Amino acid sequence: MTVMLYHWWGSTCSRKARTTLHEKGVDWESTHINLHEFENWAPWYVKIHPKGVVPALEHDGRVVIESNAIIEYIDETFDGPSLKSDDTWERAKMRVWMDKSEHTLHKNMHLISHNNHHAHRWEEYAEKFGRDELMKKVETQPDLQRRADEIRNADGVPNDIVAFAVERVKDELTLMEEDLARGPWMTGNTFSLADIAVLPFVERFQANGFGDEVTNRPRLADWFARIQERPAVKEAYAFMDPDKQAC
Repeated sequence: MTVMLYHWWGSTCSRKARTTLHEKGVDWESTHINLHEFENWAPWYVKIHPKGVVPALEHDGRVVIESNAIIEYIDETFDGPSLKSDDTWERAKMRVWMDKSEHTLHKNMHLISHNNHHAHRWEEYAEKFGRDELMKKVETQPDLQRRADEIRNADGVPNDIVAFAVERVKDELTLMEEDLARGPWMTGNTFSLADIAVLPFVERFQANGFGDEVTNRPRLADWFARIQERPAVKEAYAFMDPDKQAC
């Protein structure tokens, strides 16, 4: 049995996949995709993931893409503690938060993070490749919607859009605070894929200077502190850029 994860060390969605693999105790192999060198748009990788994004999971020659599908596949396929509640309502709630992680938290955090962390990389890329050559590289992004986003983001995200995104994430944190009134984890008493799915975006929001939005919500702050102490989370988040480590 071969389990290969194609991932990037700092990717929020890659962290979801690594955390789930470690929670289940799966032995897996790593193929690190350097996003800064546009390896995710290389023809060989696009054959694995047609959108040219990370992560992708290959298990015995079969590929699973999309991070929420990947973590649910890992949970259902491999031995180890279940990452779903036995309660059907809680499992439904889990999938709601998994959906929110992708379609609300991820999309809005991408906008927030761009100006703080990614915009300077565009400047570095433009200096390294030349702007015309950089835009040619962007045109190789296989997913048309993501290509349009990259072209827009090349000149930065307008402040009013960033402000709107911040408010949307705050709204989700408030909903998390309310849901955590039912128990220590996102769906109640059972640690689940919901916790794994939302964690990277809470962490990323804090890293972008919004830590008070977490600490000012006491149940959320307690959840955030506890989940970071889980061995699987520590191991998943400790994975560092191998290209820098090799320098």
